[in-house]
Amino acid sequence: MIYLKSIVAGLLAVIAAAILLVIVVAVGFWAKSDSSQTETGSLGWDPIALAKPFTWLVVVLGIFLVGFFWEFFRAYSKWPTPPD
Repeated sequence: MIYLKSIVAGLLAVIAAAILLVIVVAVGFWAKSDSSQTETGSLGWDPIALAKPFTWLVVVLGIFLVGFFWEFFRAYSKWPTPPD
């Protein structure tokens, strides 16, 4: 049961990080939309440059592992110990 709860916690950590990323990017684009016009056109940020599959895999795996081990060690510390 500890492993199942830890897997769910890891997946929730990934989902929360994805939602937070969307909010941060949306606020960033909203804040830059007024001041991004120059005389030669708009200056933009290229999100495709960050979309390397291996980099995202490592980041998502890292977020999952942090959530997994956080819940695993929290639940394991509450596990009853056998009598001496």
